[in-house]
Amino acid sequence: MTLVMTAADTLHLETVLLGPLEVRAETVLHFAAGLPGFVDRRRFVLVETQRDDLIWLQSVDDPTLTFLLSDPFATVPGFELELPASDLAALGAAAGGAASLLVLAVTQLERGVPVSANLQSPIVIDRDRRVGRQVVVPDSVWGMHHPVTII
Repeated sequence: MTLVMTAADTLHLETVLLGPLEVRAETVLHFAAGLPGFVDRRRFVLVETQRDDLIWLQSVDDPTLTFLLSDPFATVPGFELELPASDLAALGAAAGGAASLLVLAVTQLERGVPVSANLQSPIVIDRDRRVGRQVVVPDSVWGMHHPVTII
């Protein structure tokens, strides 16, 4: 990936899915543990979509690594999930802290294929502190492939 810093601390990213992006350096999120399957990818940016309930999570270091995230409270009726205190502590957030934002990875986004979200392993982002973590909740009633309607 081409990554260029300008004097104004703007990152210029050339991504495969989203094309060229310019993002402010102070908006980069740090995932200390990476993401499962991508532990060496720790820097990401959020890229707005035209919808309030969807957002892209783009790797700063890998032009091919882009995830579509969804707000589970907007796309899944009755969704609620208690996050382990240890995961919140790893983020530096208090249990139930308002600073943390929960979003969901959406998978299988192809024409004609049902869309599903991994409700069992949400991504928690503290936008104020610019940190994130994917939290696996093994005893959750929500599954890894919960059908959602986003289109």
